[in-house]
Amino acid sequence: MSVFEPTGFVMDCDALHLYFDGELDTMAAIAFEKHLEICAQCRADLAEFREIRRRMQSDLTRPAASDLLRQRIAAEMHDATEADARPVRPRGWDWRKLAIAAGIVAMASSGTTYYLEQPSEDALWTEGLVMAHERAMLAGHEIDVVSSNRHTVKPWFSGKTTVAPLVVDLGDAGFPLIGGRLDVPVDRAMPAIIYGAGPHVISLYMRPASGDSGPSLKKIDGFSVLSWRGNGFEYTAVTDADGAEAGAFQKAFAAKAATMP
Repeated sequence: MSVFEPTGFVMDCDALHLYFDGELDTMAAIAFEKHLEICAQCRADLAEFREIRRRMQSDLTRPAASDLLRQRIAAEMHDATEADARPVRPRGWDWRKLAIAAGIVAMASSGTTYYLEQPSEDALWTEGLVMAHERAMLAGHEIDVVSSNRHTVKPWFSGKTTVAPLVVDLGDAGFPLIGGRLDVPVDRAMPAIIYGAGPHVISLYMRPASGDSGPSLKKIDGFSVLSWRGNGFEYTAVTDADGAEAGAFQKAFAAKAATMP
């Protein structure tokens, strides 16, 4: 299965490994993400590859010290202690070795296993959103459906993603609805609702989530990334506007969403 994009790329299933390894340039990656929208097999394979990578990262551990190693270290420390008690210290013993051995024994005795540091699923999700927003801005592909009417934007996503987005009109708050865009930030197509903020653009992503939480602001690669929960969704707004502007948008959206049925 292949798809031709206006960018001039022809993308098919053969590009999956290049996309997964991050070897496609921005325009080619965008074209392949369009291919993902229509190719269920590639979406499934991509999700499987990412799960395999996650498992491999979580399984990479430092081996715990064996009982034999602990006994040998303890014996050396005992010999070293006796040697220090004698007037003449045995030749070749270095106090630094004793300190290192003591540290090893302490770690071995604790039974601690050290895992390689790896990003959390939430961190991967947020990073994927920022990259999706940035690619759209660089490619001049901010919007798939252009409309200031939420009753036009929301139905456009039907059949394209499993998420039915909450779309609100914030024109009276200074953040006019511009339209919507379909992105593939991680492993599946997700809606992005596009708002204006003066000369800036805000991409609002959402995925189902329970509970409520206040806004949390981060700066990632020069973008303001604001996340919060409510109305059955986890929202993430990505924009090159400053944090204050992003905060004002969040307040306006949350207030309007609270009044909707």
